[in-house]
Amino acid sequence: MDELQHIRTLLRPPPIPGIPDWGVPPEPGPNEQEPCDPAIEAKLLQFYHLKHPTTVPSSSATSASDPVPTPRHFNDSLMSNRSFRNPHLYTKLVEFVDVDERTTNFPKEIWNPYQVVDGPNGWDAEKIAAYQKSRSEQQAQAQSSGKRTHVDFTSSSHHISAKEKNWERDKIKYNPYSAGTKGAGYGGLRGRVRLGK
Repeated sequence: MDELQHIRTLLRPPPIPGIPDWGVPPEPGPNEQEPCDPAIEAKLLQFYHLKHPTTVPSSSATSASDPVPTPRHFNDSLMSNRSFRNPHLYTKLVEFVDVDERTTNFPKEIWNPYQVVDGPNGWDAEKIAAYQKSRSEQQAQAQSSGKRTHVDFTSSSHHISAKEKNWERDKIKYNPYSAGTKGAGYGGLRGRVRLGK
C-alpha cells in the first residue's frame, strides 16, 4: 500500500452499520443525468477562458516582444489588480459573480437560511441593530428614573488596632522586597527597617 492510499484509509470515516456508503446515493448513469443549467455552464466556460487564454501563438511569438500568454489563476489576477485593495471589494465580487451566500445543500425542512434571516424572528443586521438600540434606550430610561441627586458620606468607624500595626511592621521586616510598601526594594528600605530582628 502506497502512502496516498494509506492516508485515504486513515481519513475515511468508519462505516455506518446497515447503511451502505454512508447513505450517499450512487453516481447516476449517463441516461439518468439531468442537463446542466445553461447559464451556469456559460459562466463556468467564461471563467475557464479567463484562466486559459486561447490565443494561438504566431510565428513571431518566439521573439521577446510578443510573448505567448500563460494561464493565470483568477486569484493571481485579482492580487495584481490595484482595486483589489479596496475594502468593499468583497461585496462587489459577490454581486459580480452573482453568488448566493446563504444557499445550503440541506433540504428546506432541515435548514432554511432565508426563513431564519428574512422570517418574522430573523436576525439580519438591521433587526439586531434595532433590538440593541431599543434595549439600550430601555436601560437608560430605567437608570434615569431612579436617579439619585444626593449621596451621603459617613466617616469610617474602623480603627487600626495595635495588633494590625505590629503585623504591618513585621510584614515589612520579614519581606523587604514586597511590592506595595513605601520604598520597596533593597536600597529603598536601607536605614528604615532593621533586618533580622
